[in-house]
Amino acid sequence: MASLQTHVLVDDRWVTQNVTPEELLQPRVIPTVTPAPKPPSYGVLTKTVIESPIVRWALPVQLRSSQFNDVALVGGRCVQICELDVDLQLQPIAKIDFSSDIRNCRVLGTHEYLRRKKEDTHASYYSDNGKNAGRNTSAPPAFAKGPDIFQQVLVLVLSAGDLVFLVMNLTAAGNWKFVPSYVPIFGDFNEDGEYIKDGQNSGQFVDPGFHMAISPDGGYLSLACSENLMIVYKLRSIGELHTQLTKGQSLKPILSMKARAMKGVIHILEFLYTGSSLDFDTGLDSFHENLGDVALILITAQSGVLRLVVYDWDAQHSFQDELCKGKPGHRLDTDIGIPMFVIPLTIAGQFLVVTEKSLAVYSDFFGGPPTRQVIPLGHRDKTEWHHGTNHPLWGGWTRPSREESYHAGSDFLYLAREDGWISSLEIDRGEDIKSIYLGPMDCNINAGFASLGTSHGDVLIATSVDGPGAIWHVNPRETPKRVGSLPSWSPTVDLVLATDRKQLSRQSASKKAHDHMLEPDRMFASSGRDTHGAIVEVRYGIQAKIGLDLQYPSRIKECWVIPSFDSTPEAGFQILLALPESSALLHISHDLTEVSEQAQESVDFDLLSTTLACHISPDLMIQITTERATIRTSSSCYQHLMIDIVQNTLATITDAAVTSETLALTVESKSSSKVMIFVLNNNEFALKHTVEETNGEITALAIDTLSIGVCVLAGISYRGSSALTLLPLDVLHDREQTVPGAQKVTLDLQGDPNSTTHAIISIVGLGNGRILVGKSDGDVLLVQFTNDGNTERGLKVLETHHFGVSSSYVFPGIVFDVGPSALVCNDAGLAIVKVANATQPTANHVESISRIWLTDANEPDTPSPVVNSVARLRDIPGYGESTWAMISGSHLLITELQPRTAPVPRYLPTGGTPVKILYSKRLDALVAVVKKQGVPSLHFYDRATGADLSRPVNEQHADINYIRPLGDPNIKVVSLLSWHFKTEYQDKDGKPIVWFVILSRLGDSQGRLIMVSAEEEEVATDTGTARQIRFCAKHERKIKDGLPRLGATDDDGLFISFEKTIEYHVIEDKKFRTAMKYDLPSPAMHVEVVDGRLHVLTSGHSLLILDYKSETALKSERMIGLHTDEQARYGLHSIDVGSAIDIKAPQKLVLVSDLMCGVYGLWCLGPQSKAKNLKLIFRADLKASIRKFVSGYTRPRWARSGDRQMCFGYKPLALDEREILGLAIDGSLTSFAILDEDTWRLLRYVQNLTVLAEVGDGNAGIAEENEALVAAQTFPLHKMHVDGDVLKKCLDGKILERVVATEGDVERLEMLLKPLGLDGVDDGQGNGYGVLDAMGLVHAQTYAVLGYYLGPAL
Repeated sequence: MASLQTHVLVDDRWVTQNVTPEELLQPRVIPTVTPAPKPPSYGVLTKTVIESPIVRWALPVQLRSSQFNDVALVGGRCVQICELDVDLQLQPIAKIDFSSDIRNCRVLGTHEYLRRKKEDTHASYYSDNGKNAGRNTSAPPAFAKGPDIFQQVLVLVLSAGDLVFLVMNLTAAGNWKFVPSYVPIFGDFNEDGEYIKDGQNSGQFVDPGFHMAISPDGGYLSLACSENLMIVYKLRSIGELHTQLTKGQSLKPILSMKARAMKGVIHILEFLYTGSSLDFDTGLDSFHENLGDVALILITAQSGVLRLVVYDWDAQHSFQDELCKGKPGHRLDTDIGIPMFVIPLTIAGQFLVVTEKSLAVYSDFFGGPPTRQVIPLGHRDKTEWHHGTNHPLWGGWTRPSREESYHAGSDFLYLAREDGWISSLEIDRGEDIKSIYLGPMDCNINAGFASLGTSHGDVLIATSVDGPGAIWHVNPRETPKRVGSLPSWSPTVDLVLATDRKQLSRQSASKKAHDHMLEPDRMFASSGRDTHGAIVEVRYGIQAKIGLDLQYPSRIKECWVIPSFDSTPEAGFQILLALPESSALLHISHDLTEVSEQAQESVDFDLLSTTLACHISPDLMIQITTERATIRTSSSCYQHLMIDIVQNTLATITDAAVTSETLALTVESKSSSKVMIFVLNNNEFALKHTVEETNGEITALAIDTLSIGVCVLAGISYRGSSALTLLPLDVLHDREQTVPGAQKVTLDLQGDPNSTTHAIISIVGLGNGRILVGKSDGDVLLVQFTNDGNTERGLKVLETHHFGVSSSYVFPGIVFDVGPSALVCNDAGLAIVKVANATQPTANHVESISRIWLTDANEPDTPSPVVNSVARLRDIPGYGESTWAMISGSHLLITELQPRTAPVPRYLPTGGTPVKILYSKRLDALVAVVKKQGVPSLHFYDRATGADLSRPVNEQHADINYIRPLGDPNIKVVSLLSWHFKTEYQDKDGKPIVWFVILSRLGDSQGRLIMVSAEEEEVATDTGTARQIRFCAKHERKIKDGLPRLGATDDDGLFISFEKTIEYHVIEDKKFRTAMKYDLPSPAMHVEVVDGRLHVLTSGHSLLILDYKSETALKSERMIGLHTDEQARYGLHSIDVGSAIDIKAPQKLVLVSDLMCGVYGLWCLGPQSKAKNLKLIFRADLKASIRKFVSGYTRPRWARSGDRQMCFGYKPLALDEREILGLAIDGSLTSFAILDEDTWRLLRYVQNLTVLAEVGDGNAGIAEENEALVAAQTFPLHKMHVDGDVLKKCLDGKILERVVATEGDVERLEMLLKPLGLDGVDDGQGNGYGVLDAMGLVHAQTYAVLGYYLGPAL
C-alpha cells in the first residue's frame, strides 16, 4: 500500500513518519492534555538573626555629654555607642539600626573629655581638700538633662540619599536613646526657609557621600561623589542645635548649601586647619595670613594627572562665591606614589599625604605649587598578621587628645599599618618630625582605628575585617599593653550545624511529646585567618562577663549578697553561701581582688547549718537556717532556735520564705508536713497561722503581695500532680488551725500519675498578680491571680514554657523599662524572662526570653557553665543592677550582665586558617582542614571543650605529623566530605563504612582524592580518661580529568565537579570507575544530592537538576538534565526547603542565592511534569549575598513545640520546627520563613504600615499597594518578600496602635486576618489578653502572628 512521508507532532516534538492515505484522511483526534499544576503562590519572610560583626569606622564621639569617654562603632547599617570603662573595657550603651547602608560618617564638634575631666578633678580637689581626688564613679551625671548635653554630633551618609545627624538624650526612666534627624543630601529651601528634599536631583548622581569632610570649627560639611560633583553645606553651631533639642525639635543643622561640578575623578576631599579654626595664638606667618577662615582641598585625577585644588573663604563672606570660581589646581608629583589618604595637620595650612611608598608633609600651596617634606620612616618587615603578597599599607590614623596649647605649634598622630605596626608621629612647626614604631600589635588593622584619651595614657582601638579587633593601652615611655578584644567572626567561609548524638531521635513517634527535651542544634563557623583562625560557635543572647571565678571546696546550693551597713565602697561586701550541710560567709573586697572566709566565732550568722532563706535590705538582714533564725541590724543581732519558734523538738525545717515582716516555714514531723506562718514583732517571731492539711508534700514556699494583701504561695505535690496554693494572710485569724475553702485559692496542675517529676520547686512574684512558677520537669509557668470580688478569686495559667528536662529554678530579676523580669536556671542554660508592664496590652504575656551566656575573657574557648543559683548585688556601692553573683556547682562567679541581646561568639582556636569544616555525628566531633603557615592538615575538635583530638597515623598506626599528601604547601584543599558508604561494604565490627573524603589540587596541574578513616579511642591523661581520634589515609588517587572544584556523595558513589564537567565515580572491585558524566554550561558553585537527584548550582546559569539513577542514564553513562532555571543567575548556594513546608514529592522548592544579594524561590513540578523549567515564585533582595544555607533545629527549647503554638488558633504553613538560615559574605546571619499567600498579604500590609509610620503618609505608592493587598490582587515576584526587620520595629514599638486607629483601618486588617482563621472573635485561645474590643482584638491577633514569625531563631 502506498504511503506518504509527513511531519507529525508527537509528545510536543515534530517527528517524520510514514502514513497511509486512510490514516491521513481519518478525522484528527486531539488528545486531552492534563494541564500542569500551577506553582503555589508563596512568599518569603527574611529576618536578620545576627548583624554583620564588621566595624567599618571607630570614632571617638560625645553624643551624650562631655563627661563620657565614648566611641562610636559604625557597621554596615548600625551604630553602637560604647563607653570606655575604668578597667579600659568598652561597655555598650545603645545601638541603632538603619534600613539602608551607611556610606560614610564623620564627627561634628570638638571632643572635650580630657578638658572636662581635668576641670572636674580640679574642682573636686578644692571642694573636699583632695579627699576624693582620683576616685572613679559610674553614676550618671546630674547635669545630663541640663546644658551639658551632647558635645558632638555623629553625621552619617546613607545610601538611600539621606544625611543623618545623630545625638543622644536621656529617657524619663534614665536610659540613653538615640535622637536621629534625617536631612536629604539633595535639597532646597522652601518659602519658610526649611531645607527639604529636592526630588529632581536626588537620583541623578552616583554615590553621593563617597567622600565626606567636616571643617575643624564645625561650620561646614562637604560631600562629594566619586567623580564630577561636590557639595558644601553651611551648618548651625552646636549651641543652636542644643537649643533645638531642648525645645523638643528635630535637628535642622543646614543653613545653606552649594553644589559644584568638578572635572575628572575626585580622589580626596578634606578641610584643613586654619588660624581661625584654632582657639589659640599660633604665630602664623604671612602664608597663613593669606589663608581664609575655611580651607577645603581636593585632589582630582584626570588623564593620569593628579591636581591639588584649594578653595578658601572667610566666614564673613559667601562661600558660594568662592565655589563658583574656576580653579585649575596645582599638579602633584607622583614620584613618591599616589596618595591613599590625607591627614590635615593642626599646624595651620599643612597636611600629611600618605602613599603606598612613603609619607610627606605639604605646605605653602596658596600662591603656587606646594612644598613637600618627605618623612623618613624606618623599615619594618611585614608581620604574620598581614594577608597579602605585596608590602603592607598604612590603613588608618587617629589623633589622640592633647592639651589645646600643645597644638599651637605641634601635632601628634598614630598611624596604623594593616599588619599591626603602629607609628607615632610628632610634627612641629619647625619641621622637626619624630617617628617611633609601636608594636607590632597582634591584630590585623584594616577598618576602624581610634584613640581615646585617659588620665594615664592613650587607649587605641582597632577593628578588622579579617578577624577580631583589639584594644591597647599606651602609657608614656612604655610598651603598649593589650587590654581587650573586639569580637568578630569575619571572614567566614563555611558553616555547619552540630546535633548531640545522645539526643532522642527526632523521627521518634513521641517527637511532639519530647521535642522540648532535645537540645538545639549548635552552629559552628570557620572564621579568621592564620594565627587568628578559629572555629566559632555562633551564639546569641545576653552576655554575662565573669569578673571573679572562685572555687569553693564543696558544692554550693544557693547564695545571697549582703551589703555592709556603713555603705562605703571600701568596706566591700559579703556573700552567704548555702552548703549541703552548713553555710559559709565570704568577705570580698570592692575591687574583687581579695576574698576571705569568715569564721563562725567572728560573725553573727549561723554557719553551722544550711541556710534556707534570707531577707536583705539596707537596715535589716534576716537569715533562716534549718536550726536558727538570725535577725541582724546595724546596731543589734538576735538569734532564735527553730525548735523554740515552732515549739516542737522533733520537727525538721525543710524550706522557708521570709520578708521584713513575715516568715513561712515548711515543717516536717512524723511523716507529715505543714506550713507555719509567723509575723515579726519586736525582733521575735509570733505564730500567725498553721496549715495542717496539705494532702501532699510541700515542695516550694514564697511570700508575695497581691491585690488582697500579703499572701503565702505554696507548691504541693501529690500522686504525680502538683498544685499552687495561695493563702491570704489578712483574712486569717491568729493561730487558726484550719483554713476555710473560700479563703484558700488552689490551682491544680495535672501530670502523669506514675511520675514524680511535676512538682513546683520555686515561685517568684512579678507584681500586679503575676506569678512565675518553676517545676521539676523543666517547665516554667506564668500564672495570673484574679480577684473579681471577695469570693471570686482564682489562679490561671497564662503561658507554659519548656526549658529542659531538669528542674527549673526561678529568681527575681531586674525591673526594666518594659516591665519586670526573672532569671531561670536549668540544664538548658541560664535565661532571663521579661514580662510587660501592667499597662501594656500584652501585660499578661511573656515579652521575651533570652539565653544568658557566661564568658571569661581569660578563657574565651570555654563553654558557658551551668548555673544553679543567682543573686543580684543590690545596694552595693559602686555596683549597678547588672552585677550578679552566680553559682555553678562549687564555683562562685561575679558577673556583669550586658544591657541587651547580641551575638556572643565562642572561639575555638585552630592556630591557622580553617578552610573547610563539617560535623561528624558518629565521632561527635568537628572535622576541619586547617592551613597553618601555608601547610594544610586535617584536625578533629571536641565541640564541647574545643580540644584538638587529632592523632594522625600511618597504615601501621605509627604517629605522624600529616597524613599523605597533606603537609605539602602546594596542596590546596577544595572540598571536605563525609561519605556513608553503602551497607554491603562493612568494617570489621559489621558497621557501615564512613569515610572522610578530601578533594585537593596539587599545583595547577594535578588533582588528588584522599579517603580517610577515623576511629575514636580512649587515652589516659593526667586529668583522667580523655578521648582521641585516630585517623589515617586509606586511599589516595590521582585525578587525571582536571582540577577538582567541588564534590558530593551518596550511598553508592562520589560526584566530582571540574571546570565545566561533573563526573560520578563508583567503586567496583576495590577500584574507582567513572560511571557517568555531564557537561555544565558554567562552573559549579554547589553540588548536592537531594532525594536521588543531583542539584548543581552553577556560577552563570543558576540551578540544574540532574537524573543519574534512571535506566536511561545508566545505559548511556550520561546524566540527564531534568530541570533548569529559565533565567541565568550567578549562583552562590542553594538548599531544598520543600520538606520544611511538607511539599509532596516529587515537587520541590529550592532557595538559590546569587552574587547580586538576591535569594530566589524556584519551584520544581517533578520529573512527571513536562515543564522542564523551574518556576520562580518569589524573590528577596538582601543586604549581602548568602554564602551558605543551612537548615536545622536551632531554636532554644522554650521557643519550640507547645511554646510556639499560636494564640487565637492560627495555623501557619510550615509546621516543622526547623529553621532555614543563611550565612552572608559579611558574616551576618539571616532567617527565612516560607509564607502562604494569605499570611504574606497580612505581613506585607503590616510592613507597609510600618514604613508609612516612619516616612509619613506622603508615599502614595505604598498606600496603593496596601489597597491592592486587601483587594487580593496579584503582585510582582519581588514584592512577595516581607522584611522581618521592618516588622520587628512594628512589634517592638507597638506601631499598630498608632496606624490602625479608625474603623476603616480595623476593617481592612480584619479582612486580611479572616483568611487565616482569625475572624475577629476571641475563641479563648488568646489567653491573657483580657476583655478586648474589636480594635484591641485585631491588634492582639496581628501581634500574635508577628510574634510567631519573629521569635528567636537561635
